[in-house]
Amino acid sequence: MRVKKFVGTTMHEAVAQMREEFGRDAVILDTRLTRQRGIWGLLGRKYVEVTAALDTRPANRRAQVQPPAKNNVGNGITRVFNGIRSNASSTPSADQEPSGGMPAQLAWRLYQDALAMDKQGSEEPAGETASSKLMESWPEEVTSFQRRLVDNGVERRLAAAIVQSVWQEMADEPVDVERLLARTKERVAAMVRCVPPWDLSNSTPKVAAVIGPTGVGKTTTLAKIAANYSLIAGADVGLITLDTYRIAAAEQLRVYSQIIGIPLRVAAKPEEIEETIQNWSNKDLILIDTAGSSPRDDERLGEMEEVLASIDGIERHLVFSATTGYRDLANMIRRFSEVGFDRLIATKLDETSCHGSLLTAYALARRPFSFLTDGQSVPECIRVAEAEHLSDLILGDA
Repeated sequence: MRVKKFVGTTMHEAVAQMREEFGRDAVILDTRLTRQRGIWGLLGRKYVEVTAALDTRPANRRAQVQPPAKNNVGNGITRVFNGIRSNASSTPSADQEPSGGMPAQLAWRLYQDALAMDKQGSEEPAGETASSKLMESWPEEVTSFQRRLVDNGVERRLAAAIVQSVWQEMADEPVDVERLLARTKERVAAMVRCVPPWDLSNSTPKVAAVIGPTGVGKTTTLAKIAANYSLIAGADVGLITLDTYRIAAAEQLRVYSQIIGIPLRVAAKPEEIEETIQNWSNKDLILIDTAGSSPRDDERLGEMEEVLASIDGIERHLVFSATTGYRDLANMIRRFSEVGFDRLIATKLDETSCHGSLLTAYALARRPFSFLTDGQSVPECIRVAEAEHLSDLILGDA
C-alpha cells in the first residue's frame, strides 16, 4: 500500500496529480485546506492537500484478500462514484413502492393498520394500543427485540409491525435471536428504497436542489456531492445558491467552489436562476443550495416553493439530521411535503448511535434515500445510500 500527499492550489489540481501518479485505482483518504507560512507565519497562500492511497499488491492477491467494507469515503463513495456514468435507467420513480415482495408489504400493512387503530395515524408515538395488541402473543425474546428497535430510534408502531411480520414466519420454529436478527435485517432492507447515482449521459444537465431546515448541513452536503461528481467522476458541475438570507452562506459555498474548481452563481430571483441554467446548458450537473427554513415559517416555505416551481425538471432532495426526534421529524416532513421533495438525504450519522430515525423518516415520507453523510470533511464523509447498509445502521450493527 502506497500513501502519499498531493498539494495543489485547487482540489482539481491536487487530484490531477494523484491521478497522474497513482492512476484511476487511487483512493482519497483525506482532504484539507491549509495555508503555507508567510512572513512571520502570516498571510500565507492557501492550498489544498489530498492524501491518497494505492493498493500495490498484485491483482491476484487483491482478489484473494478483500478487506471488510467500511462506512467511509475511501472504501465506499469514491468507488461508487467511479462508476457514476454507468447506465442508471433502472432508477425507480418516486411514487413506486420498494420491491421487497410480500413479507415487506405485510410489514407496511401491519404498520398502516396500527396507525389506523391509533386515532387515524396520530403523530404521537407514545400510544401503544396497536403495538400492544401485536405483542400479546410474543415470547419474551421477541418482545425484547422489538424494544431494541425502539431504543435504536424506530417509531414504536413501526418496530412492532416489522417484528410481527418476521415473527409470523418463525412462529413454528424455536426462538433463535440470531435468526430473528438476520431476518429482520433482510426485512428492513426490503422495506427501504434507495436510488443509485445520477446518470449524466443525457444531453441536458441534471438539475438538483437540497432543501431542509436550518442547521442540518445542506451546504456542506452539496459541496461533498459536487466534489465527488467533479473530481472523482469527472463531470462538469456548476453550483447555484439561493441563500441570500445568511451573509456567510454564499461565501461558504464560494470557498468550496474555488477549492473544487467549479463555478458558483448567486441567484435571488427566478429569472436569474433560469438565465444561469440556460447559460450552463452544456454542463452535466447543476446543484442548487437553498436557504434553511423552519418548518413553522410559512412565508419562507412559500417563497421556496415558488422559486423551485419555476425550475423545469428539478429534483429536490430533503436533507434531515439523523439526530432529529420523532415529533420534529414528522412535522418537518409534513411541512416540506407541501413544498415537495423527491429524495431523502440523512446527515450527521456520526453524531448519534441510534439510527432508527432513518426508517421512521422513510415511513413518513415514502421517498427513496439518495445519500448519507457522517462528518464534515469534503469530499469524504458521504456515501451513496444502499438498503443493506441502511438496514445495518437501523439495527445498530453498522
